Amino acid sequence: MQLDVFPELNVDQLSQKVRKILKAEPDKYIKNSLRGIIEERYLLFILEQSGIHDEMTAHHLSNQQFQTFVNLLKTFTFTVDGTLPLDKAFVTGGRFSLKEIEPKTMMSKLVPGLFLCGEVLDIHGYTGGSNITSALVTGHVAG
Repeated sequence: MQLDVFPELNVDQLSQKVRKILKAEPDKYIKNSLRGIIEERYLLFILEQSGIHDEMTAHHLSNQQFQTFVNLLKTFTFTVDGTLPLDKAFVTGGRFSLKEIEPKTMMSKLVPGLFLCGEVLDIHGYTGGSNITSALVTGHVAG
């Protein structure tokens, strides 16, 4: 699978956006400067994957680290090959409001052609099967 967390921007536009943020506060830790552009735990993960440590500032960022970071935001590739044991399972609240979704198709009202289901939706159910049922049903509707 491949994840693009900025589908509305091409690589050059995203590079400019990130560079502008970093140039505005070059002495601030990169992780703090970029806080808010994506979910924080994902940001920290992508920074780590890019070789950017927690206390690095823009002054010390190499061109290669910068390019790797931007490329991972655009094309993070991963393989889903199984599940963890049930005792490791948990429920998360998704980012997408149900008001942004066409319920008969699960298509985004904001991005035509984007279908959303499962835990990306802002649905929280009681334990005992509600969340998995919601994920399966919305997945079925989305196709």
